[in-house]
Amino acid sequence: MDGVPKTRGFVTMAVGKEYYYLLAKNLLISYKFHNPAPFPFAIICDKENATTALFDDVVIIDSPSYSYLDKLRLAELAPYDETIFIDADSLILKDLGGLWDIVEGAPDFGIFGAVYDPATEKGKMHLDRAGMLRDRMNFPCTCQGGMYFIRKSDKLVPFMELSFFILKNFSEFQEPGHPNPSDDTIFPLACSIFNFPPPEDWYKLFCFVPESDIHYLNVVEGKISYDWHWLKGALGPGCYFVHFTTKATKEWLYNREMYRLSCSVNGKKRSFLRLAAIWLSCWATTLSRAIVYYSKVLAYRVLRFLRLRP
Repeated sequence: MDGVPKTRGFVTMAVGKEYYYLLAKNLLISYKFHNPAPFPFAIICDKENATTALFDDVVIIDSPSYSYLDKLRLAELAPYDETIFIDADSLILKDLGGLWDIVEGAPDFGIFGAVYDPATEKGKMHLDRAGMLRDRMNFPCTCQGGMYFIRKSDKLVPFMELSFFILKNFSEFQEPGHPNPSDDTIFPLACSIFNFPPPEDWYKLFCFVPESDIHYLNVVEGKISYDWHWLKGALGPGCYFVHFTTKATKEWLYNREMYRLSCSVNGKKRSFLRLAAIWLSCWATTLSRAIVYYSKVLAYRVLRFLRLRP
């Protein structure tokens, strides 16, 4: 309403496994460490526990799907007038206040990605996958699902309904190389139809671990240096946070940085032996994952060989 101050804040999501709540807690720790006078930080979750009690606001999601589908409901669940969503498998590197300047003129649902020229090969590819909705598209675009912006308005309900329509008919819209639906394949098409262009490309705002080579990272100092696989040159100084993915949070880099951060927050001296134990644990996890993977590959090849025998 006019004359009523708008509320602003951040939100993350943890649904299902206790591990996701641990990630959300770590994200909050890194946020508070780098944001001494922070905006409120909420959590969308399926239950209340000791972790959710640490957040400023708690939003309980009814009938969760325990998958990316819950992110399709961000337009409904965002707790503030203006909300920035950050994935729980992330760690903050600096004061996030600058993000509000970036989203100042953003549409009511803001994805972070690129708009493509329809005349280019990339643009044509996105147009070709629009199927029955092609004539309603305003531009081809893409995004990365580590961050979204939501501003409460009467457009959000129909936007969410369209997102679920795209999901239901995803075989009509699937992108080559991405046969399975996800929030970052569904939202770009919905945003194009609603004429919601991305306010900024995601790679200028955060580091996405699977698509980067990290040369140096120190979460406590808020320092990072890295190269994108497709774009060389250290982009660390403009990086607000690191988006690891759940798989990468079980590896050495994430766990080392969380140990360093925990020591700084709690005023404890770092232990070389503790770091060594963390490294061994991460190495064992990686090794066991590799053993399971290659065992499945071997079993598949043996079964295929047996079926092909005369």
